Amino acid sequence: MNLTSLKSMKKSGKKITILTCYDASFARLLESIEVDAILVGDSLGMFIKGEANTHDVSLNDMIYHTKSVSHGAQSSFIISDLPIHTYETNDLAYKNALALIEAGAHMVKLEGGASLTSIVTHLKTKDIKVCGHIGYMPQSIKNMNSNEIQHALQKTLGTIIEDAKALEKSGADMLVLSSVPEDIAKHITQEISIPTIGFHSGGTCDGEVFILYDLLMNSNTSQDLYLDNTESSNKNTDIKNLLLEFIKNRS
Repeated sequence: MNLTSLKSMKKSGKKITILTCYDASFARLLESIEVDAILVGDSLGMFIKGEANTHDVSLNDMIYHTKSVSHGAQSSFIISDLPIHTYETNDLAYKNALALIEAGAHMVKLEGGASLTSIVTHLKTKDIKVCGHIGYMPQSIKNMNSNEIQHALQKTLGTIIEDAKALEKSGADMLVLSSVPEDIAKHITQEISIPTIGFHSGGTCDGEVFILYDLLMNSNTSQDLYLDNTESSNKNTDIKNLLLEFIKNRS
């Protein structure tokens, strides 16, 4: 699987399935069941390090886990998160994105809208593939209470269509829509040519990303990565059943 294949899936209407992964063993499993792409997310701060959020995940954390995943999934398309405070300038973004690519990622993901267009463009001139992330952005809510988080999301939704178009124009290759109302997610998906990947944004995007640990353990650990009143499709049940069936067949 590669970026060209993922973009072709959007054109053909075939849904893209992405799962998070942080280690070689699960990466090997996900590759064996032909998951379309693997996301090494900064959510590892919560699932691996046991922290309350993603804010203390370092670049070294991301490099370590990206290397681990790339060792286990040698033919999968791997996306790796740029953690908080690692892409505040063009030069810093390139330096850190390159470190993730050298660790085994094929694409980096960053959170933010139109304000990041110059950084996205800079990365593209350096041949770095970029996935945007708009809607609910966990890196941006440090020290906010619930009311402030709701206000921040509503403010983001006010410009989210323009943000999506700006990111595409600047060179983004893919776009995660997190906790976006389904009708808005559908509109964005129809308006832009790059694949949209929903996270708790209904089932109208070109694909969805799921937290592997949530699927296997019915965990609530990821609840701080989305808003409770947003929608997710029931496809996670299908993926969980597929994983469990695979495990049972191998036992």
